[in-house]
Amino acid sequence: MRQLLAGPTSSPLETGLSRINDRLGLNSGHQGDIGRTQAAKIRVEATGRISRNVYYAPDMDGQAEPGEVVWVWTPTDGAEKLPRERAMLVIGRDRHAVLGLLISPNPKHENDDAWLDIGAGEWDPAGRQCWVRLDRVLEVSELAVRRQGALFPQRRFDRIANRLRSRYQWG
Repeated sequence: MRQLLAGPTSSPLETGLSRINDRLGLNSGHQGDIGRTQAAKIRVEATGRISRNVYYAPDMDGQAEPGEVVWVWTPTDGAEKLPRERAMLVIGRDRHAVLGLLISPNPKHENDDAWLDIGAGEWDPAGRQCWVRLDRVLEVSELAVRRQGALFPQRRFDRIANRLRSRYQWG
C-alpha cells in the first residue's frame, strides 16, 4: 500500500544520477531529434585572427581535446535548409568552447589552397578522401558537439599544426 501511494522506489544514487541527467538534458527522449532541427550555435573566425598554441593532446576521458574528431550540427544553404552533422577536427579550446577545423569529403577542395588533404579516416564512414579547411576556425560550445571516440592520427595533426604555424602565425 505504501509503495502505491509513494510511487516507485529507487536508490538515492539512481535518483541523484537521474537528476543530473535531467539537468544536462540527457534524459530527454527527443535529444537526438533536437540536433536535426536546430544547428549548433557556431562562431566562425579567420584563422589568423585567433592564433594560439596548437598541440596534439587527445584525452578520451575528459573534454574534447586537440587531436580528436567531433561532430556538430551545422546550418546549410540548401533548399531544405535542414542542418546536417559535420565532422570537425579539434585544434584548441577557449574556456567551454571547442575550436576546430571543418572536415569535408567534397573533391572540389582538391585544388583549393584553403583546404589541406588529410586522406581517409574514422571521420568519414564511407572511407572517402577528405580535406580540412585551414582559413576558418569554428568555435562551438562543448555541449553542442558529439564525441564518438575518433582520434586523428598524430602525424597528420602535426602536418596541420605546422601549416597553421607557418601560414597563420600559430604557436
